[in-house]
Amino acid sequence: MSLAASVCLPLSEWISFLLALVPPRSRRTFVELLNGRMLNPEGCATRAIGAICREVHWTTYYKLIERAHMSVADLAIGLLQLVQCVFPVELVNLIIDGTLVPRCAKTGPGISIKHGHSHKANRPTFLNSQCWVTLALVVRVRMASALTVPIRSWLIEESWQRGKLWVARQLIDSISGHVKEACLLVNAWLMRRNLIFPLLEQRVRIIGQVLRDTALYLPPKPESMRCGQKRKYGLRIDSTMLETMPAKKMKLMLYGEVQSLRVPSAIAVARFLKGRQVRVVWCEMLQSDNTWWRPRLILTTETDLSTQEVLEIYAERWGIEPLFRNLKRWWGVTNLWQQSKSALELWMQIRSIAYALTQMLALRLWESFPLLEIAP
Repeated sequence: MSLAASVCLPLSEWISFLLALVPPRSRRTFVELLNGRMLNPEGCATRAIGAICREVHWTTYYKLIERAHMSVADLAIGLLQLVQCVFPVELVNLIIDGTLVPRCAKTGPGISIKHGHSHKANRPTFLNSQCWVTLALVVRVRMASALTVPIRSWLIEESWQRGKLWVARQLIDSISGHVKEACLLVNAWLMRRNLIFPLLEQRVRIIGQVLRDTALYLPPKPESMRCGQKRKYGLRIDSTMLETMPAKKMKLMLYGEVQSLRVPSAIAVARFLKGRQVRVVWCEMLQSDNTWWRPRLILTTETDLSTQEVLEIYAERWGIEPLFRNLKRWWGVTNLWQQSKSALELWMQIRSIAYALTQMLALRLWESFPLLEIAP
């Protein structure tokens, strides 16, 4: 099979799978826009249209985006099913996180003054921006690395009385019936009780980082017959008790390089989860000057996981950070200029599908493109 045929065959099958979710009269225009996005990753719709041989008038492409006759939720579910078919796994690792896109305009969908939590250099603490909450899927690929695929992005509007937690719940509910087993990886901002409890009822595993001063207790010791309710909490785990805990030293491949770690771990009772037993891991990394970095506290609702498994699984959450960088810098999120929320989310979804197809194609046909010989 020639190289062109090996590329066109799987790509045509994947696009045909997604076309079933598009209205029949819009399928040709959708395919042309999708191909234009893959050929020209800039954010402007004009650049995507100019990258293809147009079969219809310019206004047809803009009407498809502005009128938003296609369902963004259906396209996201179709992309999720496609990724699971190409890279089948038993346990699906999902990531939810938010990012800010700075804007110069004062008006527009979701534009307002927001607090930036990243503390980046040469950037103010409060900036005029849009907030996107993204649901991503982690795919295990060759050489023990992982690929993060954007499934759906939700724009938060300031007119709502709801924030990231409500949006995260809606994103999980939209795909709850399309994954068998799921593990959600979140940062400390989203580790909240009103998000975790509904997900536990859906049998979703949760691994996330929490604040170091989170109230944690040892499980209560069994007691003899006593009046009143049984004790829910034992001794509190403070800094003094943490120093006495046995710590394992190990070397793991985390965040793209081999890390030397010192890891105390214990089964604890979390007060913010109303006394639910969890596994907690304090992760300390060795720095270049042979000093230990301040510990990061990682919590999981699955107590049967080992310390190494918790660290390796949670390390996949970092994949959403380079994903945001690629989408904003190379795939033109900063150039999305649609004037309505529905049109903006639809064009963002088409961009996410184009990004996912190109990444999946590179992974599926890596033997035909010997990049490792050029850049090992």
